[in-house]
Amino acid sequence: MGGIILEKEYKKIILRILTIILATFLIFGIAHIIYVQCHRAEVVEYLVDKYDFDKKEIVLLDYEGEKFHDDTDLGIPFDWYRTPPTWKLRYNKRTFGVTKTEYGFSDDYQLEDIFEWSVDYLKTVDPNVIGIEIDCGKLHNIVTKENIKEFLINDNDSFVIYYKVDSLEQYYTYSKNGFKYTNDNFDNINSQVLKKFEFIDKNIENKGVYLTTSDLEFSRNSWDNFASYYYDTKIANDKLYRKGVVL
Repeated sequence: MGGIILEKEYKKIILRILTIILATFLIFGIAHIIYVQCHRAEVVEYLVDKYDFDKKEIVLLDYEGEKFHDDTDLGIPFDWYRTPPTWKLRYNKRTFGVTKTEYGFSDDYQLEDIFEWSVDYLKTVDPNVIGIEIDCGKLHNIVTKENIKEFLINDNDSFVIYYKVDSLEQYYTYSKNGFKYTNDNFDNINSQVLKKFEFIDKNIENKGVYLTTSDLEFSRNSWDNFASYYYDTKIANDKLYRKGVVL
């Protein structure tokens, strides 16, 4: 009889503990939602002013305030810095980020438009271009189709393009150990293609050409940093390479 009573008391204690834990998570969850939404007004005002968004359609997903970072344990003495306040939002089926620094607000909402306009422009030089990596961080100013050339020269941090060819076999060789590596034919076409776009990539350090025979799918991708995005192939380059889709 005493054992049954003890078992019931034990179950009651466990139930109370679980209730407290769940209540704590609920309180913190509600507090975070309130905290996030308290920072909605200024970012909504920025987006409405810049893009003429319908403010009722702007969805604030998350918010991170200014943070202090100490990366000295990575081997760089006194590597202290602060990351600025950042908002994660959704509008027009796009999830994007907005950051506020001493220079004002900036965002990466336009990646899809920038990619489309960039490819259209590059095709006027060489129709075999099917894609480009857009890695521009967050932008203060609006990019338009008319100033896409200036964007590619001044704002995109790289010039990595995807170039369609009839076959990949002539551009690589296998070593005695069975490893695939690019050959002189690849070096030649890489150099020739980049030469065509020298008016854009002349002063860009990170540049190169991916060869492919496929119509690749491109999409918005996220960096490890909170609410930070770039535009590139939907499937990562290394996976496409291992599958023999790109070179």
